[in-house]
Amino acid sequence: MEHSTGLHRRHFISTHADDIPMDTIRLVSPINRFAIFQGNFSSDDDDYPEKPYKLRTKLIIAALVILVFLSALSGYIIGSGDYKSWKASEPPDPLVPLLPSPSKLHVFQKAAVCTDSPQCSQIGRHNKPASHTNKSVNKQILHHRRALVQSRFENIIDAHATFFDEYDYYNFDHDKHIFSGHSGKQRTKKEMTVYIKSEEKAYTVNARETAPAAATEDMFHGNYHKASKGPLSVGVPGELRGLWTAYKRWGKLPWESLLAPTLEICNNGFVMSKAMYDGLESAPFIKNDPQLSKQYYNPAKGQFHRPGTTVKPSEALCNTLHRIAEKGGDELYNGSLANDFVEDLNRVGSIITADDLKNYEAKIVEPLVVHLGNGDILHAPPPPSSGVILVNILNILQGYNFTSKSINTTDDKILTYHRILEAFKYSYATRTKLGDPLFLDLKELIQNVTSSEYGASIRLRINDTATSNNTDTYGATQYNKPDAGTAHISIIGINGDAVSVTSSINFYYGAGFTTHTTGIVMNNVMDDFSSPGITNYFGLQPSPANFIAPGKRPLSSMSPSIITDQNGNAKMVIGASGGTKITTAVALVTMRKLWFGQTIKQAVDEARIHHQIFPMIAEYEYGITEVSSQSTS
Repeated sequence: MEHSTGLHRRHFISTHADDIPMDTIRLVSPINRFAIFQGNFSSDDDDYPEKPYKLRTKLIIAALVILVFLSALSGYIIGSGDYKSWKASEPPDPLVPLLPSPSKLHVFQKAAVCTDSPQCSQIGRHNKPASHTNKSVNKQILHHRRALVQSRFENIIDAHATFFDEYDYYNFDHDKHIFSGHSGKQRTKKEMTVYIKSEEKAYTVNARETAPAAATEDMFHGNYHKASKGPLSVGVPGELRGLWTAYKRWGKLPWESLLAPTLEICNNGFVMSKAMYDGLESAPFIKNDPQLSKQYYNPAKGQFHRPGTTVKPSEALCNTLHRIAEKGGDELYNGSLANDFVEDLNRVGSIITADDLKNYEAKIVEPLVVHLGNGDILHAPPPPSSGVILVNILNILQGYNFTSKSINTTDDKILTYHRILEAFKYSYATRTKLGDPLFLDLKELIQNVTSSEYGASIRLRINDTATSNNTDTYGATQYNKPDAGTAHISIIGINGDAVSVTSSINFYYGAGFTTHTTGIVMNNVMDDFSSPGITNYFGLQPSPANFIAPGKRPLSSMSPSIITDQNGNAKMVIGASGGTKITTAVALVTMRKLWFGQTIKQAVDEARIHHQIFPMIAEYEYGITEVSSQSTS
C-alpha cells in the first residue's frame, strides 16, 4: 500500500482575497496497497499473519470505531480559520512552490489507514499494555490490539470507529462534536462510504446533523452571528448514531473495547500539536468557555498552552465517554446522557429537545455509482453531500482523455487548467440547486448531472480560448452558503473492504461553547443552511433548496469516496477536509492519479487550483507557474 500522510495545510491565492488555508486530503489507494500516510505503521508485514476471511470485515469495523472516537476527541483544531502562524512560513514569491510535504510514500502489502494524527495511526502498530480499571475490559483491549496488529484492520468498521474516536482527542478538528477537540468533542456530522469486497457493493452512511423540530426558515432574521455562534446555531448531532448504526450493521468486537484507547487519554492526556495551537489562536472566544479555557489557556501567562504541552480532556467529557462506552452509541439519543445533554442545551437557550435526539436517524443509503473508464467505478455519497458535484466534474473532464501529456508543457498545463476550472464552475453552479433529498425532488437532477451525456453537453459549452465572469453563463442565479472545515480518514482492510469517512462540527470549536454537564463542544452546523435575507457578496439571493426546515439536513461539501477497478477491488479510498474546497481537491487528486499517471504523493503535494463560482475568481496555490497563474486569474 503506497502510504504517506500528515500533509501540510494548503494555501490558495486569489486576485482579491488573502491566502486561504486549505486542509489536507486523506487518500488510500490499494492498487498496490499504496497510500498517503503518516508513516506510523510497521514496515514488517510478517508481523501480520493471515486470518480467516469471514472475520475480517467485522474486525475492520472494530478498528474503524476506535479511529472514529479518537479522531473525534482529537478533532478540535483542524478546520477553517486564519492560520497566522503558517503565514509566517510562506515563501515571499507565490510563484515559488512550497517544499514537498514531509509525508513519505510507503508501501504495505495488506492494509493501511490514513489520518492526520500520528497517535491515531499508531493504533494498529503498537501492542502496549492496557490501563483500564476493569480487568475484563483490559483483556478485551489487549485482544483487540492484537487483532489489529495481527490482522492489519481486518474489519474496517471496527477500525474506523476506533481511529475516529482517538482522532478526535488527538487531532482536534474544528468540525467535530462529542468526541472531538477544537471542533467539537464529538463530531456532529458524518458521511461515510463503505465498500464490502465480498459483496462488491458500496454503501453510504448519512449521519449529517438535522435542524431541530422547533427550527424555522427565518429563525435567524438575517442575523449571521446567531447562525454561526451560540445556542441557536447548534444542530441535532448525528455522528455517534451514524457510528453506532455502522457498528451494528458490520461491527464485531466488543463496543467498550473499541473506545478503550480513547478513554486512556483521559488518564494520560495528549500532547498539543502545532495545528491545535493554531486553531486556538484563531478562536480566542473559547477563553470565555470555562471548560475549554481550563484545558487550553494559561491565565498566569495570558496565553494558550504552547505546542508540546500535555493537556487532558475535561472531566465532564471523560465521564460522557465512559457512559457511551458502557451503554452504547444510543446513550446520547435515548439514554440518561440524552437527558443531561438536553438540559445543558436548554440551560443556554438551545431549541433542541429530547424528542429531537430520540427521533434522529442515521441512514444507510445507496451511493452514486459512476463509470470512469478503464473499468474504474466511483462510489460517492448522494446529497446532501457533494458526491454529485464530484461525479459531475469527473464526467465533464473524462471526455478530454487526459494523460500525462496534458500537463507536460506550460501551454499544455494552461489549457488543461482552463478546462478543469470551467468544469468546476459548471459543477458548482449545479450545487446551488442541491439540498436534502428528503425535502426536495432531486431524482431527475441527479440522474441528469451524473450522466455521461450531460458531461458531454457541458464539455461542448467549454470554450478553450475564452471564459465568462457572468454566473448566469454557468446556470447559477442563486447561491448556497459555503461550509467549512472537516476531518477525514481513509482505511483499507486486508480482505479488500474499505471505508472513506468525513466528519465535522463546522467552524473552529463549532458554536463556541461546551455543555456544562456532558463536556461536549457544540457544533454550529445551522450555519450551513441558507437563510432568507442573507445575501452573498454579490447581492445574490440564497437558494431556497437549502433553507431551514425541521428535521432537514443542510448541504455539505463532504465527498468521502471509493474507486473500484474492473475486478471489484478497491483502487482508491479518498476524501478531504477544507469546506467547499473538498470536492475540487478530491477531483484533482483523483484525475492526477488515474489520468495523469502521478504517484499518490505527487498528486497530493502538487499545487492545486480551485473555483466555486461564488466568488467569481480562480484560486491557485503556490507553485503554479507564472504564465498559468496569469491565465487563470
